[in-house]
Amino acid sequence: MKRSIITMTALAFSLALFMPLASAKTTARVPATQDVSTEEAAAYKAWYEANQAKDYPKALELAKAYLAKFPNGNATNVGFLKKWVPQVRGMMYAEAAKAKNMSEMIRIAKEVLAEDPDNLDYLLAVVVQIRTNELSANPPSYSHAADAADFAARAIRLLEAGKSPTGADPKFNKNATLAYLHGTLAVIDEHDKNVDKALAEYEKAGQLEPTNATFFFHCGRIHNDKYAAAAQKYQAIPEADRDAAEPKPEVKAALEEVNKQADAVITCWARFLGLTADKKEGFSADTRAKIEKALTDLYKYRHPDSTDGLQKLIDQNKSTTPPVSSNSPAPATRP
Repeated sequence: MKRSIITMTALAFSLALFMPLASAKTTARVPATQDVSTEEAAAYKAWYEANQAKDYPKALELAKAYLAKFPNGNATNVGFLKKWVPQVRGMMYAEAAKAKNMSEMIRIAKEVLAEDPDNLDYLLAVVVQIRTNELSANPPSYSHAADAADFAARAIRLLEAGKSPTGADPKFNKNATLAYLHGTLAVIDEHDKNVDKALAEYEKAGQLEPTNATFFFHCGRIHNDKYAAAAQKYQAIPEADRDAAEPKPEVKAALEEVNKQADAVITCWARFLGLTADKKEGFSADTRAKIEKALTDLYKYRHPDSTDGLQKLIDQNKSTTPPVSSNSPAPATRP
């Protein structure tokens, strides 16, 4: 199956956000000497020389040390360095992103976030980099999945509280960005075998971005696995108990679970087929054909061997928001 990747148009700022910083003027100004102690002057001079030599990692550490030790030092020097530090951090982050150096990107972001916990720009940028270069790689890597999950959860809280990325376009799609973040958490949860949490994240993403077929593909896939497991459990019950005129409560419960999962698959995959009927990018024809067959079989199971209404259901899901569900009969059918 062709690996599907969620579109990231709402997150185009991920690397571009830091590019202006990469070209920012980092040339050091000549240190002010008026009313500066010998110790302060020496600290500023050390930074100045490192910056002139373009040894930015060293210069950054010296600038932070200067600001920490002389927060009320020469106003001109302090003011300059307070602007210089974020510029150079941004430049270093952009260089790390270009080199796909994930560890360095995360290190810089964590340093920024230690001082500014609500820096949504770095939170989003790092999530996109990990998602693009590791989680969506072939084969995928989960080396920094824990950081991606932490940053994604923090970004979700900030977005839900009303914060937007710096310089966000007026048309910034908050819901699409939230859906991307929930989708990222779903990928990580499923890898960690937290299937129920992954399903909840995919369903949340689908609610936020109901025209993104990827979320409904995965919701249907997970519910289909749950349906198979529920059907197997039900079939393991002695036939006499299954066919009893008045089945035991546990038998009824097992059958209800089978039908519940079947209906969830129908809802998700009817939506998927509807959304991808005219635009199939990200999903091969073979994938759609397999899903269509599985959906047809489940629909016939839930609607006594009839596919009447299935195509109508798919058509209703082409653009409707929210997704249209199947009007299933009472859960009396048996697998």
